Amino acid sequence: SLELLRRYVHVPDNDAWLLIRAWIIGALHPSGPYPVLVLQGEQGSGKSLAARILRYLIDPNTAPLRTSPRDEGDLLLAARNGWIIALDNLSGLQDWLSDAICRVATGGGLGKRELYTDADEVIFDVRRPVILNGIDELTARDDLRDRSIVITLPPIPEDSRREERELWVSFEADRPAILGAILSAAAVAMRSLPEVYLSGLPRMAEI
Repeated sequence: SLELLRRYVHVPDNDAWLLIRAWIIGALHPSGPYPVLVLQGEQGSGKSLAARILRYLIDPNTAPLRTSPRDEGDLLLAARNGWIIALDNLSGLQDWLSDAICRVATGGGLGKRELYTDADEVIFDVRRPVILNGIDELTARDDLRDRSIVITLPPIPEDSRREERELWVSFEADRPAILGAILSAAAVAMRSLPEVYLSGLPRMAEI
């Protein structure tokens, strides 16, 4: 059951939990577009741990969390070398990065000059699931806000804290069952998709 995962992601309520589960299933889509998952909250709310766990379930990586990229080239490199982009401990977003994340999540060309040339350009058209976390509000720009699922995580009470080593041992034991539940849910979603009908089309309705 996906409820096993709730032992490791400290969500504020059932509504937030539903949104996180929906984001996980959506991240398995082969071509997107993808809503950006934004985890925000004060220190001690488990934002980085939640981001690491969610990426690890679908896209294991030796460096699951990255700092803010220096430019679009760094963001493209992350998109080409992994499935999920997870940016950790952000202090706000510069306008160019906010716009670039929108393009990565929902589609749009990103270009950079080809190395050792002055006139040649390399164009990348990628779509990737994105996780952002930080204390500050990260969705100040409307374009990113409209594309985001924003979850504010509450502080973890002292009597509920666990040693990280023990938590990861427990998570590894539960991970096969959690992954099986995710794949089962994705199979049900694929089977049910032809029966889904929306009376009106909101933004990003094709997800």
